[in-house]
Amino acid sequence: MHEEGQPVGLAFCFFYCKDAVMGNRAWLVLQREPVGRTPSVEIASANGNLPTLWQVLLANGECVEGDASQRVFGDAGTAGLAATAHAAHDRLCEVAAFLLSHAASADAAYCLQLDAAATYLAERIDQEPEGAGLWISANLDELAWMHEGGAAAYVGHVRALCNERWWALREGMAAQDVPTVLRLLEVRDVADDAGWAWRFGLGGLDHPYFAQQEPPRAVRYDDFEADDGEEEGGEESEGDGDDGDGTHLGGGLHRFLVDNLWGVRMRPVDGGKVVVAPRFDMIWAFEDGVATVLKHDKLGLIDTEGRELMTCELDEVWSYSQGLAMARVGVQIGFVDNLGAWAISPRFESAGDFSPGGLAPAYEDGHWGLIDRHGAWTVPPQWDDINWDDALHAYVTQRGDLHGLIDPHGRQVLDALYAAMAPADPVTEGAANTAERWTNNGMRVRVLTDDGKRGIVDGRGEAIVPVAYTDLGDIVWLPSDDPAEIPPPPRGQEGRYVRVLQCVDQGEWDEWSQGVYDMLERREVLPCAQQMVFGLKWAERYGWLCAVSPDAAGHSEDGLHIGIADAQGAWLHEPVYAWIGAPASLRTADGVHGGPPAIATCWAQGLPVQARRADTGEAAWLYSDGRAGAQPGFEPAG
Repeated sequence: MHEEGQPVGLAFCFFYCKDAVMGNRAWLVLQREPVGRTPSVEIASANGNLPTLWQVLLANGECVEGDASQRVFGDAGTAGLAATAHAAHDRLCEVAAFLLSHAASADAAYCLQLDAAATYLAERIDQEPEGAGLWISANLDELAWMHEGGAAAYVGHVRALCNERWWALREGMAAQDVPTVLRLLEVRDVADDAGWAWRFGLGGLDHPYFAQQEPPRAVRYDDFEADDGEEEGGEESEGDGDDGDGTHLGGGLHRFLVDNLWGVRMRPVDGGKVVVAPRFDMIWAFEDGVATVLKHDKLGLIDTEGRELMTCELDEVWSYSQGLAMARVGVQIGFVDNLGAWAISPRFESAGDFSPGGLAPAYEDGHWGLIDRHGAWTVPPQWDDINWDDALHAYVTQRGDLHGLIDPHGRQVLDALYAAMAPADPVTEGAANTAERWTNNGMRVRVLTDDGKRGIVDGRGEAIVPVAYTDLGDIVWLPSDDPAEIPPPPRGQEGRYVRVLQCVDQGEWDEWSQGVYDMLERREVLPCAQQMVFGLKWAERYGWLCAVSPDAAGHSEDGLHIGIADAQGAWLHEPVYAWIGAPASLRTADGVHGGPPAIATCWAQGLPVQARRADTGEAAWLYSDGRAGAQPGFEPAG
């Protein structure tokens, strides 16, 4: 605690600790003074990474003296990184305001989440004395051990990373470049409301609002009411709450110090029932009813009743995952259950957490494989690396610089032949939906080869879209009732079509062409020879609005000739028109939001829509059955 008369400042501090509880875990805390042993209040936590949110908060930071008191397992002497807290909060507000001003809806998930984060941080800052010096400070010592440039260079590396991220964001916002800003924030698209909060770092904020939800919360932070039993930090409460002194262990239990030894009691104040007498050098928070304790540089496990589940014989312990936690004895790693028994005895050189698939990566004789809950090899060690991917709900393997895929049950889907892969379908429904896709053979994966070719494969590794295209994209369906909204595909056709693109290097320029691929029939509906292609909906039917770029522009002002194909790709009206529906180019907003509505309105009523031929400049009237005439007065057949 600070001595009376000393100035009291405030900082957000960010500690990485390769500790007994979480491996490479990080905490963001509200701290008085940017450096030194100062009382702190936890703001957020992360595991093994530097979240994008924290990079925004730590931008424009300065090197400061690190807090060695937080370094339980050694001190590499790494400096800290500090930035003023009010400026950090302003940066977060600037990003939140930019996204809100460009969102199709103020209730977009990422807008709600960012606004909530800014409000939450403001609340925590406002709880401190007015006029206090506020900082955000980072203790990077444990991560610095792994930095190839050495511990001394690591804080400079992180400082540059944070500054570069913020500068790029500022440039993107100044240029009104929404796609770039979303990419820098790791938002995959406007509907990305599942995994983004966790990738960005919001999921680690110490407030129940940010706890992972399926579906994501649709309520604003100011209107949020925690469920019974919830408290800040996401732990169950017994009515005591966390008094902010860092002693709360969860479940109404608190650690207390007597003669430099820690015990556990029911309340944070004297008089609370003692559950564990003071005898440990350190006690960490409970997870799944188990806490890690330290005695004479060895680690053990206790439960909430104070029973010693495992004596202090471990050198390192990680978080529980799927009911098992990695534990190291000497140089070998095994797994313990939540009763403190060895489920898998220590015998691996390295390992990873058990995943929802029920397997865990393990390392032996220079290679990685997958083991089951008994320690038996499901996938023999043969890979340079292997990791669970939440978005794919599968294991990504690596050999050299290329990657492969193993399904949740350990069956190889793809050999390590690809530069990258990602889900082909939105992951906004959450992990349960992705797991169901593997079960019902509905999983689809986008892949990229090292020579830049893209395609889509199914859960058996068979090509749905040939791995032969320069790029893949979503179909933009028209017309749109609201230009700011992305219209859905026709009813019953969700996820059926994908836009395919090819690029040909012409020396001084790149020549791009587009087409449409039907993933149900596994064929090109429209050949990859269009300059532009849109999905077109009218009444209960749909087709394709296309633009080609012929050698002779004729009466087309933008050089494009427009046509319409039916759902199967057969031409209703070949691309010989300067415009259809409205005298404006499809390269412009007037063309995109003028022509298609006119087509849909007329054709839904059985009426022709006006067009102009590109070859003669004459007017034409086009019907939905494929007939065309020079006058609008004749009736369509049938």
